[in-house]
Amino acid sequence: MSAGPVVSAAARDAVGTVTATYRSDPVSLRQLREYVAATGGRPEEWGDPDDPHAAIVTPPLFFHAVCRRVVAEADLGADGQYSFLGVEGVSGRTMAGGHKYELLEPVKVGDVLSVTERLKDITEKDGRTGPLVFVTTEADYHNHEGTLVARYQQTTIFR
Repeated sequence: MSAGPVVSAAARDAVGTVTATYRSDPVSLRQLREYVAATGGRPEEWGDPDDPHAAIVTPPLFFHAVCRRVVAEADLGADGQYSFLGVEGVSGRTMAGGHKYELLEPVKVGDVLSVTERLKDITEKDGRTGPLVFVTTEADYHNHEGTLVARYQQTTIFR
């Protein structure tokens, strides 16, 4: 049995600060089609064969996938999570605690997205099976024109 989650003083002090930034590659039709296929859609239905330069709007949650770093399987943790899940200074076994998406503007093929993640809150509680730590982050996604296209809030539970 593990000793439970650990929260450092530095992590507590980081509440309200930027914890991560990332800039995507330009969104490509190939990325879009791979995403659609992976999520059960028909990739050949995306894009206009008669006008290869027509603006193509991506599916609603595509912004989140295109702004994830590509991580080799060998770099995943024992629990299958990537090493940068949560925030530095909080450790323990992880599980999902909830997600909230706010979609503001469409993302299109050709866009370059930038995400800025902030540590919104760290809450420590006693659970039925021991101590729990709830880490909530909020990320803003902007396109290359500076327009806020989406906001994503994630809670990760450490036990």
